[in-house]
Amino acid sequence: MKDEGGRIMTGPYRFILEYDPRLVEEATLLALRGAEEETAFRRERDGLYEIADPEAREAAFRAFHAAWFERLGLGRPIGWALKERGLILRAADRCLLAYAPSAREEGAELLVAERRRSVAIRLAPVTLLAPERLLAFLRHELLHVADMLDPRFAYEPWLPSAGAGPAHRELLKERYRVLWDAYIDGRLSRLGWAPAGVRAERLGEFKRSFPTLGERAEVEFERFFNATWLRHAELVAFAADPPGGGGCCPLCRFPTHAFEPEPDLLPPAVKERIRSDFPEWEPAAGLCLQCADLYRARSPAVSDTRV
Repeated sequence: MKDEGGRIMTGPYRFILEYDPRLVEEATLLALRGAEEETAFRRERDGLYEIADPEAREAAFRAFHAAWFERLGLGRPIGWALKERGLILRAADRCLLAYAPSAREEGAELLVAERRRSVAIRLAPVTLLAPERLLAFLRHELLHVADMLDPRFAYEPWLPSAGAGPAHRELLKERYRVLWDAYIDGRLSRLGWAPAGVRAERLGEFKRSFPTLGERAEVEFERFFNATWLRHAELVAFAADPPGGGGCCPLCRFPTHAFEPEPDLLPPAVKERIRSDFPEWEPAAGLCLQCADLYRARSPAVSDTRV
C-alpha cells in the first residue's frame, strides 16, 4: 500500500483504491493485539509522538499504519474481490474503503458525480481480521455494483411510485431486494463462491416476501436463483406484480397487491385482536395493508411504527 492518503493502483487500470485512515489504524491495532510483533510495532509507533509538527506527525502515523496494514495482508481479500470484477475496474474510477462502526452498517454502493463513478465500501475494522468472511461479503456486494454498471442489466436508481402509501413502497423495495439477492447468490453459488445454505436462506426470504405464490413459490424462485442473465426491469415487474394477480387477503378476502410487509413484527396487541376475529390466522398467512391498518386503529394503545 502506497502512502498517498491510502491510495494504491490496481493492475493495468487507472483505478484508485483509497482507505479511510481510521479503518486502517483500527484494523491494524486489532490484528496485532497479542501478536509477537506487537511490541516492536508499539515501540516504533511510540517514537512517532516525538515529531513536533502536528501535520507531519499525523502523516507519519498514516504512513506507519498503512505499511503495517499491507505487511499483515489485511487488504488482500479486497484486491482479490475487485480483480474478480473487471467490469468495476474498467467502468469506475476508484473504490473508497470507509469505516463502519459495526457489521450492521457494512455495505457497498455506487456513487456517480459528474461522470465519475466511485465504489464506496463500508467495513468494520474487525471484519478485516476474518478474510474468508470478508471475501464472501465483498463478492456479494460487488456483484450488486457490477450489475449497476452493466448496460445489459439497465439499472435505474428508483422503483415505480406506489399509490398505497409508504408501507407499500417499503414492501416493493424489500421484494426487489429479495429477488436481486437471489439472482446474485445464484450466480455466486454456481461459481462455488456462496456460503453453504445460501439457497435455503434465499428461498425462505422469497416465500415470506411472496406468500400468495403458495406451492408455486419454489418454481418461481428458481427463475431468479438459476438465472444467468436478468434485467432490472424484470425484477421490478415481478416485485410489483407477481404471477397470479397478487392474491386475496386471508382476512377481508379482497384481491390485493398491497400486503403488510412484515406481519411477524406487528405488535402483540394487534395480533391478539386479529386472532380474536380469526382464530386460525398466523402471521405467515399475511394480511393486506388495509386490514393491518384497521386492526392497528382498533388497538388504540399501539402506535404505528411503520416507516
